[in-house]
Order: sequence, then structure tokens, then C-alpha cells
Amino acid sequence: MIFVSISNTDIQKCAELIEKYRTVELRLDLIKPDIEELPLLISKAETSICTYRTSDEPKKSLQYILSAIEYGTDVIDFSLSKPKEDIEEVASFCRSNNTKFMLSYHNFESTPDTEYLEGLINEADAYQPDMIKIACLANSDEDNDRLLELMKLNERIITVPMGQTGIKGRLKAYFYGTPVVYAYPDGEKPTAPGQLAFSEYKDMDKILSIINR
Repeated sequence: MIFVSISNTDIQKCAELIEKYRTVELRLDLIKPDIEELPLLISKAETSICTYRTSDEPKKSLQYILSAIEYGTDVIDFSLSKPKEDIEEVASFCRSNNTKFMLSYHNFESTPDTEYLEGLINEADAYQPDMIKIACLANSDEDNDRLLELMKLNERIITVPMGQTGIKGRLKAYFYGTPVVYAYPDGEKPTAPGQLAFSEYKDMDKILSIINR
């Protein structure tokens, strides 16, 4: 499923994009809505993932995440690097509100070796998440392949290769049937390195040509 990552800081424009794409990731750390605006944004979506990525204001980010759960988002994406007590609180609140819980790891510099990545997955599994997302900068085709191999371990694992080289990995993941693919709205800005516009996923001939390079 393609989730369009929304980051526009204009709330009216943000709501229009959500209505247009319907299946969305709300980057609350980039949108920076008032807490009172969350119900409006979430209600516009057919399916939503809410995340607050930056960690410079941990109490504020936790407040946004808990409020998004309360207001009915479908999925919460919460970082594995957050304090253990915060992860446990969010996991528990997700379960009590029937919200899917995704734990994520991001590395914007490199793709660690398989042993390290599998260790992260085991660490995440201790919290019993519904999904585990591994997003790493791919500096080679080998990095792409190493990330994609993780998907074979467990159907709950979502891998997101980042960067220019990672574009091929993203498209392979989409072609192979990953449950979550991230795109940005046509005419807007990407929210992660190597992210493609929504319309680019609709050109299967282009996808196959990039995969087969």
C-alpha cells in the first residue's frame, strides 16, 4: 500500500492533500499542527500513519503521538531509539485503542551489517509491535539487497532503502509486495532521501527499467 507522506505546514493545504491521497503518513514533526487540529487531519484520511520523528522535544513528541492515537489514527510509527518507558507507554496505549503499532529504526549514513539489523529486529520484537520498519541509507546495490532480505524473516518487517541508490531498493520492495511504501505528494517535497513522488509508482514500465539496471 502506498502511503503519501504529508509535511506541508499550511493546515488547509495539508487537509487538501490528505483528502486527495487518502492513504497518508502524517509527519507531525514537520506539519507542526496544534494538538486541536489533529482530529481534523486524521478524519480526512481513509488510512493514516502518524509519526513525530524529531527527538529534540521528547515530551512534546510523546504528547502528539498519544493524542493521535486518541483521535483515531490507524497506525503509529514510533522510534526504537526512544526511551524504553515511552515505547512501552505508546505500545500499551495502541493496544487499548486498537491502533497498529510500528517501531522504526532510521540510519541516514549507512546500512549496518545483517547481524546488527537482525539484533535491532530482535530488540523491537520484545515490544510486540505490529510492524517493524528499518530505513537505512543504501550506498550500494548490496545494501539494497541486504535490506530486502530482511523482509523474508517476517512479514511484519518493512524495509525502506534511502538515498539515490536506495531508489532501486524502494521500487523492488514495492514490486515484491511490501505492505507499506512511502511516496510524497506530486508537486510537493520528499520527506526522506530517495523518496519518489506518488505518480512515479504508477508507471510500471519505469519501475521495471530501474529495477533491471
